[in-house]
Amino acid sequence: MKITYLGTAAAEGFPGIFCNCEYCNEARRLGGKNIRTRSQTLINDDLLIDFSADSYMHFLNNGIEGDKIKYLLVTHAHPDHLYSGDFLMRRSGCYSHNLRVPTLRIISSKSTLQKLSAIPDNIELTPISAYETIELDSYKITALPARHMLESADSCPFIYIIQGDKTLLYAHDTGYFYEDVFDYIEKNRIKLDMLTLDCTNVDIPISDDRGHMGFPNIERVLDRLCKIGAITDSTVKYVNHFSHNANPIHHILEKRAETYGCSVSYDGCRVEL
Repeated sequence: MKITYLGTAAAEGFPGIFCNCEYCNEARRLGGKNIRTRSQTLINDDLLIDFSADSYMHFLNNGIEGDKIKYLLVTHAHPDHLYSGDFLMRRSGCYSHNLRVPTLRIISSKSTLQKLSAIPDNIELTPISAYETIELDSYKITALPARHMLESADSCPFIYIIQGDKTLLYAHDTGYFYEDVFDYIEKNRIKLDMLTLDCTNVDIPISDDRGHMGFPNIERVLDRLCKIGAITDSTVKYVNHFSHNANPIHHILEKRAETYGCSVSYDGCRVEL
């Protein structure tokens, strides 16, 4: 399994699009891994996670052939994870020609998919429910409820277990996991080859139910997953999805993440399992 982090920031990007704070100015000065776009990840060459407004540049910067993508998993409907305007560009006979994958399937909760409109005929919407598993060719995808978007009664944000030749838990835009999520992982004896966790707040304190995490929350998630046998010392662990408010300068993050046995994602980071 190949994982490519295309965008690794929170909604405002890093540096923040309009921000003049010392952290954002330092990121502009340093450049390189400190420039972070909105959240998106590619699994192998055919399974995309989330569709931010930066998708077009992600494809160009990483040599991604968009017409070869078969599946798009959407975690939730916040605009930094679901920017639907560019879906129109997949319309055949006008904006796209010679598509090698005739139909793109978008998989998410029913409430998230209901926010999409004017979708071309060559995009198929597939609803998935919490704790449901669906098979997509060689992948098994399980949706687990994320602790996020609590302000919206009809929201249904997800984190995902992605099983192929390896098993990945993709857990961004979530607070500390629900007890039912830990129970599901334990009862189904899920063994993770890789775990990638929300680290929006880095070292800024945040309560478990606020929809994001920092290192103190992450430490407890890791401890719990270790106790239930889901991760071991050989599990590849990454932190991702950083807010500019938390000073996510890459070399500083690397030193902090080492304490928890984690690596730090950056735009264009590739992991081979």
